[in-house]
Amino acid sequence: MSLLRDLAYAARTLRKSPGFTFVAALALTLGVGLTTTVFSIVYGALMKGLPYEGAERIVAVVRTNPSRDIRRMPMPIHDYLDLAAQQRSFEVLAASHGGTVNVSGSERAERYTGTWTSARLFEVYGVRPILGRAFRDDETRPGGARVAMISHRMWQDRFGGDPGVIGAQLRANGLPHEIVGVMPEGFALPYRAQIWLPLQLDALALKRGEGSWLQVLGRLKPGVTMDAADAEASAIFARLEADHKEQNEGIGARVATFVESEMGDEPRQLLFTMLGAVFLVLLIACANVANLLLDRAAHRTKEVGIRTALGASRGAVVRQFLAEALLVAGIGSALGVAVAWGGVELFNRAIVDSEPPSWIDIRLHPPVLLFAIGLGLVATIASGLIPAIQSSRTDINEILKDESRGSSSLRIGRMSKALVVFEIALSCGLLVAAGLMIKSVTKIRTMDPGFEVERVFTARLGFPSTYTDTLAQKRFWEQLEPKLAALPGARAVAISSSLPGVNVGGSQFAVEGAAYATERDYPEADHYRVSAGFFETVGVEARTGRAIEEGDRAGTLPVAVASEGFVAKFLPGEDAVGRRIRFGGADSEAPWLTIVGIVPDIYSGDPDEPRKPTLYSALAQGQANFASIAVATGGPPMGLTASVRDAVASLDPDIPIYWTYSMKEALARPLWFIRVFGTMFMIFGFIALFLASIGLYAVMAFSVSRRTREVGIRMALGARGADVVRMIFRQGLWQLGVGLVAGLALALGVSRLLTIILFDVQPRDPVVFGGVVAVLLTAGLLACLVPARRATRVDPLVALRAD
Repeated sequence: MSLLRDLAYAARTLRKSPGFTFVAALALTLGVGLTTTVFSIVYGALMKGLPYEGAERIVAVVRTNPSRDIRRMPMPIHDYLDLAAQQRSFEVLAASHGGTVNVSGSERAERYTGTWTSARLFEVYGVRPILGRAFRDDETRPGGARVAMISHRMWQDRFGGDPGVIGAQLRANGLPHEIVGVMPEGFALPYRAQIWLPLQLDALALKRGEGSWLQVLGRLKPGVTMDAADAEASAIFARLEADHKEQNEGIGARVATFVESEMGDEPRQLLFTMLGAVFLVLLIACANVANLLLDRAAHRTKEVGIRTALGASRGAVVRQFLAEALLVAGIGSALGVAVAWGGVELFNRAIVDSEPPSWIDIRLHPPVLLFAIGLGLVATIASGLIPAIQSSRTDINEILKDESRGSSSLRIGRMSKALVVFEIALSCGLLVAAGLMIKSVTKIRTMDPGFEVERVFTARLGFPSTYTDTLAQKRFWEQLEPKLAALPGARAVAISSSLPGVNVGGSQFAVEGAAYATERDYPEADHYRVSAGFFETVGVEARTGRAIEEGDRAGTLPVAVASEGFVAKFLPGEDAVGRRIRFGGADSEAPWLTIVGIVPDIYSGDPDEPRKPTLYSALAQGQANFASIAVATGGPPMGLTASVRDAVASLDPDIPIYWTYSMKEALARPLWFIRVFGTMFMIFGFIALFLASIGLYAVMAFSVSRRTREVGIRMALGARGADVVRMIFRQGLWQLGVGLVAGLALALGVSRLLTIILFDVQPRDPVVFGGVVAVLLTAGLLACLVPARRATRVDPLVALRAD
């Protein structure tokens, strides 16, 4: 009952101070709302895990190479078979690799994400088909039957949900397959798969270390810990290293959780960094509310003294102030959950184009709501406990004699100033993060990629397995290019192994005449295989020599074009035209390519190194199982989609086009995470600045109000308004200075954690650090200005009678 009375009294007092209630509730709404939003993202991506029974026992076995600081590598077939034969920790072990699959048949050809898997993968997940069956062991052996399992979505889209689909035929990569199973709705593991095909690798026909590299998943036996499984995997790979020194030297293994293996280290670091950053916002919000409560407590010291004199215990006083904090925190938490709901919706919309894995489910799950309730309790304690305790430490006699001389005022003033310093320090760290992200996003938007991005249509295609020789591939390209060039509005056409700045692959190479001590010493450069129209289509001209031309075909001199960055790094001070390079390492049998031209550097697609050394070779002199199409047009680029699809289908109906985007969109899509998370860090920083400014203003206003008599005496003795302003500003600058020093130290640590999402920006960028100092100083001085101006307008006679 006493708690209810305290809450009722707190509600009445808060109604009398609507300004305080609004500001305090707003601060906690922002703090709780942002923190809950980010926690829901972290929970849905990293903590929730798979929605299947016994999901905690589903783990991955990954190869490592400690000497090269590699913690996660896929596994070749021979290592997997040895692991499967020797392990005793898993009740089931399975291997798979992902890719894309051309699906055709009665419907138009489409490209789907697919998985080639061993028979027991679905047992690892503990998921059964809703129709039909999973693969049998004999179907995953070399020469096994051509069968397929399809997703619920493909079943609905291509087969209209026909329950008789089992036994139906579809063409996968140009070959007929019998459908034997349909998976449950929403299941798309691994690799966002929509179709599953049997993994039929023939280990006997492959040299050790060759063939597709596999993801290995297993379900631990009951009672077996991850540590025990990890120790066993390490021991097995130690034996493999001893038995197969050449292929397995330095290679180890470890057991990782499913989420860790899927997400990788950098995304997890980013999400936890973001969670840490938003906790700083919550701390700032709590410090702000604590400051406001301290201000209220200072103005209510006489009330507290009277209540204490009438018999109220110290516990009752503390409970009363905590009740007010609880009501404010309750309002802030409730509104914060609403903010979090909106934030989660916006985040899900922002990442939809990135096609997140199917098991990631970001919403306000029950644990997230419990987390929000916990935040409300933490906010109550963090913001209310200090004012409550400080207010209970009152000298009744002093207060009842004269409130202005109550012993609590000095203590409250000092605590309030310390909280402001704390807010400024945290705000500084967050503002540096926001500044770095603003600069990164600005660089993305203003970046000159070095090639044409406007009015260029792009698409991707891949050959089915029926294209077993390079001659068939080259014949296809030779026939496709003129068809595309003849489309209405087409100005130029390019076919290349990758789009510029998108999905670029690196290749090892050797410069003729150079010596390399070991395989690791061979350098690497970005490598495009391009048609003759590539440079015209993307608007890049050779600075020296020539580009790839129509005459660069099989049987003619093998040629390459190098970027200026390549020449500067690997052939400095030399005439690069005429020099020869060869792709591959020491055992390479690739032909030597003569450099015939030098072109400007273009954007590489790598945020850490936007301009990389690059080599271009002739598509007609090499091979590309997958290639990108680019068509420069005079009109809206996406208007060509149907015409390009028809042109490709006229040559082979089993080959669909996919990833159809304008060049501008194709270039922007891989950078979504910088834009999304960068925007979030910007929001954190601006809210932190807002809250810190309010906090500094509140403490300065409180300080001025407590020093009204002092100001009156000073002015009565001849002090000018400028003297009073200097006095107020001196106090504010001292707090700003201490907070900035601590904040800059914090910012150095925060900036290092953001390295993975910075775009062409150094984590210790002096412009950003200097800008943050300037912004905080400006905001702090403005927060001091209003109380200082108010102090100069004090009438000395009124001030001397004020208390």
